[in-house]
Amino acid sequence: MSATCVGKFWAVTSFVASVATAAGFYFPYWIQGYYVTYDGEKFPMYFGTFRRCSYPRLTQDDLIEVVDACGRYSTFLDIPSVWWQISTISIGTGACLALLISLTGLISLCIRDIITVKIARTIGLVQTAAGLLVGGGVAIYPNGWSAVEVRQACGGFSEPYVLGDCTFCWSFLHDLCGRVG
Repeated sequence: MSATCVGKFWAVTSFVASVATAAGFYFPYWIQGYYVTYDGEKFPMYFGTFRRCSYPRLTQDDLIEVVDACGRYSTFLDIPSVWWQISTISIGTGACLALLISLTGLISLCIRDIITVKIARTIGLVQTAAGLLVGGGVAIYPNGWSAVEVRQACGGFSEPYVLGDCTFCWSFLHDLCGRVG
């Protein structure tokens, strides 16, 4: 059976949503806070589930310096919260599944009679599972806001589901909107 208008719309919107989800997962711009030095200088800090930007580091002279770069944590266990570790696995798995399913949908637009009713239902179930994984990961991410690193950037007032002085950034919204799509 060839794709109907609904099938074509599903394939395109699924691809756009899965790319938005994957981009939101990869980039560390989920929440933004500020690290304030002893001199009162403010450095913006960004956190994602497994990446961060502009973070304090202890030098060999036992001084604190701010590393003005983005990167992932050195190891999985260096992620500051077990909730963020769970969120990383959940969202990463869901984003990969969503990309795989959406690419399958796009390919089905080019190859006639590749999708049967049974395959379409299976793809729908896998896409639902991907959405639940991403949604669950996004929902538990705020539990990690009580981590010391986050509290330092959020004015010391952050705790689960309370951001303190931090704000949401575009990557978090990408993941949120990607799952709505």
